[in-house]
Amino acid sequence: MAELTPQEWFDKLNARFTKATRPEWSDKLHRPVAIRPRNEVLDTLWSYNVGDAPLPQVAEGYEDAFRDVIRQARCNYAPMCVNAMLDRMEQQAVSTLVDNDAGGDDVGARIMDESGFGAMTKDLFGYQFSMGEAFAMAVDNNGDTPTAHAIDPRRCIGIPDRTNPSRLRAALVKDYDLVDEVERAHLFLPGRRWDVDFDGSKWAVKNPDRPETISGLDKLGGIPIVRFLNPHGLGEYERHLDLLDRINDMTLKRLIIVAYQAFRQRAIIGDDDDDDDDDDTADPVDWEALASTVFSANPGALWKVPDGFKFWESQALDLSSILNAKRDDVKEFAAVTSTPLHLITPDAANGSAEGAGLMRESATSKIRDRRSRATPQMKLLWRILFAFSGEADRGTSIKLHWGPIEFRTLAEKASASSQAVGTLSLQQRNEQIWEMSPEETEANINQMAAEAILLPGAPTTPSQPSQPAAAPTPAVEPANVGTA
Repeated sequence: MAELTPQEWFDKLNARFTKATRPEWSDKLHRPVAIRPRNEVLDTLWSYNVGDAPLPQVAEGYEDAFRDVIRQARCNYAPMCVNAMLDRMEQQAVSTLVDNDAGGDDVGARIMDESGFGAMTKDLFGYQFSMGEAFAMAVDNNGDTPTAHAIDPRRCIGIPDRTNPSRLRAALVKDYDLVDEVERAHLFLPGRRWDVDFDGSKWAVKNPDRPETISGLDKLGGIPIVRFLNPHGLGEYERHLDLLDRINDMTLKRLIIVAYQAFRQRAIIGDDDDDDDDDDTADPVDWEALASTVFSANPGALWKVPDGFKFWESQALDLSSILNAKRDDVKEFAAVTSTPLHLITPDAANGSAEGAGLMRESATSKIRDRRSRATPQMKLLWRILFAFSGEADRGTSIKLHWGPIEFRTLAEKASASSQAVGTLSLQQRNEQIWEMSPEETEANINQMAAEAILLPGAPTTPSQPSQPAAAPTPAVEPANVGTA
């Protein structure tokens, strides 16, 4: 195959923004949802994450009348399953063969500080868990500390390398310049970069024969963009959009029933023509006037009603079945997404300890799977960052330090730490039990070493509270037995 020109590469990548996300099913069976373009699918998924999901369906012609009620019926459960994972996907530090002490790699720490790595990874994994894929780009700051940035997949596309899918063969990033109010794009090929301008009708690659050179990444694919992919390319709640829509629809029905029952229907039961059978000149009773005057609903009003008339008032419908149905749907959503139920329904925090343990086990397994999938791409990103900083040898062997998956109480940590003395080293106890970052671990070890020198008699382990001495038992005098 002939080498494509930069313009041909751009056209190929740009077409993938609106291409279908998957092919048609080969079984030729009917499916309830049609296959849509990539940009529409990603936009729909992101709308669920930011709380602007599509409105529930109502009969045609009633959209405007019910718009406010429909808006109130939307329940934002989708971001809960994402946020529960983001809290456990924190990366605390990175270690290399060049610098693998307890504090982690110093160059890596400087890059993390410059990039705001904690917030960047939250955005990165937020895109991945919501829309199924995300992109991270390393930026060479012309000799300064390189930085990493998360890119929304709705404005970035990449083609994986055929021999190494962790790397990209080509990438395209779109951007909108708020100052010039123009749309621009950046085309990346191995070792090269082009700017692409949009004149309102077509895209054109600037200086196709004079690209910007990307140096230092020859052994890493030559493209400073890394693609992070969720299992099967699906978001965490993408499989369960029908369930989320069902929850919103059930909420809408409950709101409509409550709105109709806010004012109970009333009626007067009786025959108002009995007294007028022999009187042809009698005027008919104006019940509407009586309702506003005689039957006024005032606290001090007194009604005089003819004999034989009764009043009827409609009764409210029991909503417990609707509430229970919605609660069951919410529990189902928590189960299918492996989200701890107490994060969605606080009442579940009062459940059994065994049930809580099973939910925590499922969530822990899910986080470990996502970490293992993200590790190769994250290491590639770090290798690119080290190469941009002139420390390519640090990327030979990289160890990622993830944050804790399970959050323990202080009492549980203290108990486990005291029991692990003699089994785990001080560094391991700090990291594994006390969940300290590598930087905090190094500082704590240094402080304890200094205390051992300055205060040699200070206890190194928590002392057990002393028991009060037992009072002496008084001697028992032998009884004097008198002689008879």
